[in-house]
Amino acid sequence: MTFRLAARLGVGAAVLTGVLLAPQLAHAEVEGSAGVKALLGGSVWSTPDDIPGGYEGLGFAGTAGGFGYGGAAYGELRIARYLGLELDLGYDHTTLRRQVTYNGVVDVDEKVTHAGFRGALLVKGVVPTSFGRFWVGLGLEHVSGSSTDAALDAEGGVTVQSNIQAADKASRMLAMGLGVVAHAGDVIEIPVELRASKNLSQDAAWEDRVSIAPGATSYTVTAQSSWDFRLGVGIGARF
Repeated sequence: MTFRLAARLGVGAAVLTGVLLAPQLAHAEVEGSAGVKALLGGSVWSTPDDIPGGYEGLGFAGTAGGFGYGGAAYGELRIARYLGLELDLGYDHTTLRRQVTYNGVVDVDEKVTHAGFRGALLVKGVVPTSFGRFWVGLGLEHVSGSSTDAALDAEGGVTVQSNIQAADKASRMLAMGLGVVAHAGDVIEIPVELRASKNLSQDAAWEDRVSIAPGATSYTVTAQSSWDFRLGVGIGARF
């Protein structure tokens, strides 16, 4: 009788201990964060392939670069503290510029902009620190670029006998990033990150990126950047 009672008390104590410890173990194994961040940086249009005869005139026939900005909401899940999965949903605006000397006399600024939805999914290696955590990550981004615009700005208001247009095309990007997250109290966190994204869906050849109308008086540029570089700063909460 005494043995049975002791056994039952032992089993009951084990069950009770498991129930009490389960939330603590779950919290230690799985953590999460959510918040918002602002993004600021630059973008690059690489020199296309197969430009005929060394041509460097109008038509984005060379390297271009410009300014980019945006914002995103983020959510992150961390498993066993060292493996993270981050989802970003936001907006991005990019301007690409290239300066060309027109007719050997006038400097002309070719400009193409694209803006729209930007979403990312990153797998991250996380290193906990005394003040927060450090991470490196790799993943994929989707950039819609659904809103586009283009312009030719000539020096001194000179009229250029050409017309530029922009065509939209979604981009699939390979994203690489690193960052640090500072903990401010028990809940608030401040993430800072640097991310570089390479376009995997941009055509390499000039004739595939730029469509020139008959007579060469008008051309259409597919509004995509080859590389995006963004510095992000935000605020979020841990749970």
